[in-house]
Amino acid sequence: MITTMPEAYDISIDSHLRTTINTDLLRRACIAALKQGKVKRAQIELHVIGDKRMRAWNNEYLQHDYTTDVLSFDLGSQAELGLFGMLAVCRPFAQRFAKRRGISVDEELARYVVHGTLHLLGFDDHEEDERAAMWEVQEQLVANLFKQTKAKR
Repeated sequence: MITTMPEAYDISIDSHLRTTINTDLLRRACIAALKQGKVKRAQIELHVIGDKRMRAWNNEYLQHDYTTDVLSFDLGSQAELGLFGMLAVCRPFAQRFAKRRGISVDEELARYVVHGTLHLLGFDDHEEDERAAMWEVQEQLVANLFKQTKAKR
């Protein structure tokens, strides 16, 4: 008899800012991407940070001396415990892009969480064909999240 492990997602969210964060939306964004990748178990640390910390982390870990939208760190996996990862999303970066695109900061932050989680699942966006495939999945997940959010109102 084959038994399957139930889904178990431990998504911890830590805001390093003095602003309200829609943690429920960000948690659902991460879980949606994990489910897309057929991941049944995961432990993800999500940090919502500002420009200064994002630039410092981007420089320290990737040697890129500029702020960015999201950083993803694959911390490994174990069969019985699942995927371990850390994401850092930059709220001020999201604020700037959301304003340019005419969307909410929540939507842009959710997009970053989905994008970062997809990186943890092995998606890449360095080559144009990889980027197109990743963005197609990402944008579908974000669209679905916001359909659900509107339906809950």
